[in-house]
Amino acid sequence: MQSFCKLCNAIGALCASHIIPEFLYGPLYDEKHRFSVVTTGVAKDRYEQRGLREHLLCQKCEQRFARYEKYAAEVMNGRLGHQYRRKGNRITIENIDYRQFKLFTLSVLWRGSTSSLDFFKLVSLGPHQERLRDMLLREDPGQPHEFGCAVIFASDRGEDISDTFFNPEPLRWCSRRMIKFFFGGSTWLFHCDKRPASPYLQNLFLQPDGTLHGLTGDLAEAYTYGGEMKRIARRLRV
Repeated sequence: MQSFCKLCNAIGALCASHIIPEFLYGPLYDEKHRFSVVTTGVAKDRYEQRGLREHLLCQKCEQRFARYEKYAAEVMNGRLGHQYRRKGNRITIENIDYRQFKLFTLSVLWRGSTSSLDFFKLVSLGPHQERLRDMLLREDPGQPHEFGCAVIFASDRGEDISDTFFNPEPLRWCSRRMIKFFFGGSTWLFHCDKRPASPYLQNLFLQPDGTLHGLTGDLAEAYTYGGEMKRIARRLRV
């Protein structure tokens, strides 16, 4: 498919780019290599046999994002030896490569905001869209507060829910505009407000020294996910 790459604007053949990286879909597949997509009011539930894709990127930009995804996958599955230390409602991971992992999170946010698929219909960055594209094009992860991402490692009544996805949507947290993704058994809350995040929230963003402090929470009712996350936020006094 010949068109303009949404990232670098070069014209050429575009790849069928995954909006959310393929490695995160692994736990969803059944014996027929398909998974059920459950949406929250945007479209009807359905089956898919590959992760949601769209023609967005040229081969060069696709390979660039693939490098970030490979690194993030190895961090998240423990292949690089990263350990998750839990204390109370916090989980701490250290020695993360700040640049690679932050660019991975930024690439997911940008792809979601760029996509025309119904699943990502509620993701909109408005005036921040071009700034984020420029950061990715220059491979600049920015400072921790720039599109910082707080992670909540969730479970459903103590059960693993890494096989659960929800369509992303905006919310207000700490009086700031956030965009919420849910994949890989975790909530990823991106700060997308021109005002600075609260000090508490900034402490949850990935730090330049490679430290990530995440929270834990229970997702008791998957279909009332938005309300549940507000209850988690209140309980954790975020």
